[in-house]
Amino acid sequence: MICKEKVIRELIGKVIELYKNRLNNYNLKKFRTVGKACKVCDPIKIIGGNRISIGNEFYAGPGCRLEAWENYGEQKFAPQIEIGDKVKINSKCHIGAINKIKIGNNVLFGSNVFITDHSHGNVSVEEVDIPPNERELYSKGPVVIEDNCWICENVIILPGVHVGYSAILAAGAVITKDVPAYAVAAGNPARIVKVLKEN
Repeated sequence: MICKEKVIRELIGKVIELYKNRLNNYNLKKFRTVGKACKVCDPIKIIGGNRISIGNEFYAGPGCRLEAWENYGEQKFAPQIEIGDKVKINSKCHIGAINKIKIGNNVLFGSNVFITDHSHGNVSVEEVDIPPNERELYSKGPVVIEDNCWICENVIILPGVHVGYSAILAAGAVITKDVPAYAVAAGNPARIVKVLKEN
């Protein structure tokens, strides 16, 4: 009896693994280009996958949203999301582009990270009486994250920001300005609290 239960458990495990592999392959086909040995965990939300490229050994945890918006109301965009090799994105991260977001190689994300290159409106007096969801999307500029960066839990990276090589963005940091290479940025709004190595 114990042997039979073990066989049934193993069989169920194999069926679940097969289902996960097929779902992974199905989701990977949504991207413009995909490297080798990539894994995206379900559930995942992909919008504009034909404008998203991912490198080798990419991993996205459950609940992630990768969104390249080509249309919003009457507006048209040509967004790009480029993700390098060996990028690990933990659960519930959200990356949204109407312009360009480029993530280098060997970048590690904690959970609940938000990266955007746009906002609802241009934060101007002319728009204060327009409901936010009716304002035109506006991009202040692309977001670039260079190689070897560590982006900790609950970080927010706002439009027009360049994060330099091997920088660390501390948990909960709100990145509104460029972060130089080898720097540690923390706080809201984030400021440089340490430089690990002179560039």
